[in-house]
Amino acid sequence: MIDTHCHLDRYPHPKLIADKARRAGVTVIAVTNLPSHFRDGLVPASQLSNVRLSLGLHPLLAPHSDMEYRLFSELLPKTSYVGEIGLDFGKEGFATREVQMNSFRFVLKEIQKTGKVLSIHSRKAEHKTTDLLDEYNVRGATFHWFTGDSSALTRVLESGHYLSVNPAMFQANRGRGTLNQIPKERVLFETDGPYCKVVAGPWDVTGVASELANLWRCTLEAATLQVSRNFRQMLTDRQSS
Repeated sequence: MIDTHCHLDRYPHPKLIADKARRAGVTVIAVTNLPSHFRDGLVPASQLSNVRLSLGLHPLLAPHSDMEYRLFSELLPKTSYVGEIGLDFGKEGFATREVQMNSFRFVLKEIQKTGKVLSIHSRKAEHKTTDLLDEYNVRGATFHWFTGDSSALTRVLESGHYLSVNPAMFQANRGRGTLNQIPKERVLFETDGPYCKVVAGPWDVTGVASELANLWRCTLEAATLQVSRNFRQMLTDRQSS
């Protein structure tokens, strides 16, 4: 199992979390919020066999400094994973919409034709996020914790993207409504730990698998196998974009 979106560096004891995930058979894609965070985590992450470090430039931290942009470019060759990136036009990010779009364009230009695995933040900006991904011909990105409406979801799916789902999405009617609309071929696991509304660790993807099995009316093994296939297909889609 793969937790495709977890803020491992935001836990008090990241190594203990990673070790517990390894014992549970879970690989962690550890997203970061800034290139400087990625830089600081490179050596510790390299010592954890089940952790893949992801290079981030979080929209809620915009405007970014010149140093962070420079670091993003310098560090990009060191990883196959990029996230957390994207747009946030919610209450916290509304005032920085324009600088966020400039930042996101910078990232998309940098990663063009690189085949990087992307984890996308799109709160209240789902249509604009999809517009920019289309503009840069990016396919096979993963929208994490999607909260948009049906029209936005349709666009995300038509543009060839995936959606990662976490424990909190099963706890709210809106989240369950979204899950009912996502084709099972486009679903990936995440926890968004430790920020998930239901406090979660990477091992909690097993609970997500169980919930999906109930939703899809299949066995736990079948649900887990489906999501594993989806991850492999996502990698193929990214290489062809």
